[in-house]
Amino acid sequence: MSNIFAKAEPYLFLTPAFAILLIFLIFPLFWNIYISFHDVSFITILKNWEYSGWTNFVDLLNDPNFYTSLRTTVLFVAGSVALQFTIGMLMAVLLSQKVRAAGVLRAIFIIPWTISAVIAAFSFKFIFDYNFGILNYIFQQIGLQPVGWLSDPNIVIWSLVIANVWYGTPFTMLFITAGLLSINPSIYEAAVIDGATKFRSFLRITLPLLKPFIVINLILITMWSVNFFDLQLVMTGGGPLFASTTASLYMYRQAFEFGLLSKGAAAGLILIIINISVAFVYLKLLKR
Repeated sequence: MSNIFAKAEPYLFLTPAFAILLIFLIFPLFWNIYISFHDVSFITILKNWEYSGWTNFVDLLNDPNFYTSLRTTVLFVAGSVALQFTIGMLMAVLLSQKVRAAGVLRAIFIIPWTISAVIAAFSFKFIFDYNFGILNYIFQQIGLQPVGWLSDPNIVIWSLVIANVWYGTPFTMLFITAGLLSINPSIYEAAVIDGATKFRSFLRITLPLLKPFIVINLILITMWSVNFFDLQLVMTGGGPLFASTTASLYMYRQAFEFGLLSKGAAAGLILIIINISVAFVYLKLLKR
């Protein structure tokens, strides 16, 4: 009996983790799939759910607003990921040098990531406000015309990108910093003895050794940006003229504003496929 318990003991310690995954990840996933193939809305939620097959997906793919949301998502994610990674990498590398009060600066720079996304959204909504925003006030003081940061369909998505970059860049800084600290300093000392400059050491040593950290960081910030909708919901509500409605916000609005739970579930399933595809591409790059 004791031998059986000894063999089962490692699995018993994992039981809480498996239970959490089952309740909060696996069950909701299969429930979402189930709803997406049935006719479920606020009107029919208390009735017998009729099997609808691929109807919800067909309706989704015939909705031009869905394609608009996908294009908006591509712009939002591309801008956010490119800027978050570039700025976060630069901050991590610079603060890894012998900089005075580097620890204090890191603590200050991670503040945006520690606050609620909703609070960040309300802050930037005030900053970008056309009539009372701080940014337009500064523009007027230097003789420039105010800009419709949140009301111009051609600009609004980039205003959201700026807000998301401010909010998410500290994570990249911390993640890359962890990677830099994992590199053995003796490698750089040997490179100096061989006559390598700091820039050459960065290209030949730092970047190759950081590759796993870079890929994992890119996967995480890309998936978070794809699924992020807090900023859009609070700052613009998806407007103006649907210009800031990303796919995640489209899914939320279909399900909880319009009451089309099945259509929202179908959109969520497509988002899951997009996330898995992006992660697969990044992992392929890691193996090269």
